[in-house]
Amino acid sequence: MALAQHPERTSPGTHAFIKLAATRTKPIELVLQAAAGLGLLALAARGYYRSDPAPKPAREPPEVQVAIVRGFPVFKVTGTRIFTNGNKSIRDDNRYLKLLKLGLDPSGAAQGLFFSYNTNLSLSEQRIHEQNADNPTRPAWQQADSRFFWNRHLAKPFTESEGPGVGKFIVPLIMGSLQQLPDLQLPGSRFMTVTLIARRAVQRPGVRHWRRGADPQGAVANQVETEQLVQVRGTEGSLTSSFVQLRGSIPLMWSQVPNIKYKPATQVAPLEDSEHAFDAHVQGLLKSYESVVAINLANQHGSEGLLGKAFIRENTRFAGSTSGLRLVSFDFHKVCGSKHYERMDLLWKEVVQDFDKFAWWEEKEGGAKPRRQCGVLRTNCIDCLDRTNVVQGFFARHQLEAVLRGAGVLGPGGSLPADLPAVEAKFKVMWANHGDDISLQYAGTGALKSGFTRTGKRTYGGLVDDGVKSLTRYCLNNFTDGRKQDALDLVTGTYVVDKSKPSPFKVQASPLLLVTIAVIAVLFALRSLLVLLLGRTGGEGVIGVSAALLQQVVLPLGLAFLIMRAIAANGRRLVNRPQLCPRLAHPWADDAAVDPGGAKKH
Repeated sequence: MALAQHPERTSPGTHAFIKLAATRTKPIELVLQAAAGLGLLALAARGYYRSDPAPKPAREPPEVQVAIVRGFPVFKVTGTRIFTNGNKSIRDDNRYLKLLKLGLDPSGAAQGLFFSYNTNLSLSEQRIHEQNADNPTRPAWQQADSRFFWNRHLAKPFTESEGPGVGKFIVPLIMGSLQQLPDLQLPGSRFMTVTLIARRAVQRPGVRHWRRGADPQGAVANQVETEQLVQVRGTEGSLTSSFVQLRGSIPLMWSQVPNIKYKPATQVAPLEDSEHAFDAHVQGLLKSYESVVAINLANQHGSEGLLGKAFIRENTRFAGSTSGLRLVSFDFHKVCGSKHYERMDLLWKEVVQDFDKFAWWEEKEGGAKPRRQCGVLRTNCIDCLDRTNVVQGFFARHQLEAVLRGAGVLGPGGSLPADLPAVEAKFKVMWANHGDDISLQYAGTGALKSGFTRTGKRTYGGLVDDGVKSLTRYCLNNFTDGRKQDALDLVTGTYVVDKSKPSPFKVQASPLLLVTIAVIAVLFALRSLLVLLLGRTGGEGVIGVSAALLQQVVLPLGLAFLIMRAIAANGRRLVNRPQLCPRLAHPWADDAAVDPGGAKKH
């Protein structure tokens, strides 16, 4: 099939073909190939269109069109299929292929992949216009923003090829979220469409505790650009606006390597080690967005406070020689607590002048040159998920209200809750879904505090939901996320298979057997205690009861306690760790920081 186009690459070995569920007439096929007999040594993807209608296998999921953006349909990847030639002559081939399947599984590590045949989703509306992107004379991949071009590594055999017309075979994918509220009715026979696009950065990809902070090159974990597109249409013309926000981990080198404990210890690199990473990150933001207001929502005490103070010191040092960056510290938990989210108005007073100054991109039909956005609000907490999404949704509502006032839909003092409650209800749900999508990719669950984002109220039911999600995150972060991290590193090219290096795979210890024994011991002790309390023991008198209590309750509980203490003491060895790029979790330290004990190679 596609390999026939590259006969020099068809030597025996493991080949994997990946087919994305797309449109019925133009399915996308990504072809992944490995060098001969040595595992997946050179992951590559060659996407091409088949112009003839091709019947789909019955088990292949249908395509899903999720939105119309810039007048063109946008699709979500709903399924992938991987075909191999069956020649797995090297032991690691199966391991790499399993990671590849996970990394391209829309229900696994590839949740939230979107593409369009006709418009470049990696670019904001402002960039589309100012860079003359969506130009049909240039291949889409050449116009894509490299930060958000998710399949950039997989497309390398085409992008690095000198063959004519090769660009037409590549469709840039973004990972993130895409929500749309089409044709919302407004007063005065007008309609509005609101589209929310999240673009996850390819640099420093990964999962919650295995990717924190910045790497030495300045890329930060969980960096996501969010664009809110608003289109208002009526008999008097149309208006389109684009408001871009950013989230990303605190741009210092720091880590929270899982160790079985609910909250791993926060380790911060010496500031002299973080200076270059901080400067590189901020300089990149200034180049992309012109000005930045960084809003730190983390606690200002405890381990989060240590990070916050280090952030302030680096900001002060940077601002002493370069303009364009301002830091606002807002302890969300201290100010808003668990239910008083109306106090976010205090934060709004801190940033409203920057919001007005930066503005947003806006174009009116038949109008003059579009208005520009000349700065970005960059929001972070620790995970850049829960608190961050609440605040970004809060800013986005202010921007939507400002657009509607400018369009004459709302009066000078008008607001969504008072004047357009039906629109506001849908808007809140859209932002909650947006936060859930981003959170699922990074932490494995929907966002905490999403109940407030959906309803505008903080309820006890929402608190219970947050507790369940927190427990789920704990289990995923400690017992499954290492493998997911490896899958993301493989697909994005963070890790490239090298036949000259030894196998990265090691035998990992697991706490499952020990935890099972401890649970059984506790359950046995509780059952025995219940029997004793009900007087059903066979012992006679106080001595018999005491002996039974010691043997059937105290000793099993003591055994469970010792087991759990041993697990806690060896937690770093028992968690599910990434094996392809373990040092990236702790980039300034030695291997023992993330790979204690030196597990044996498998």
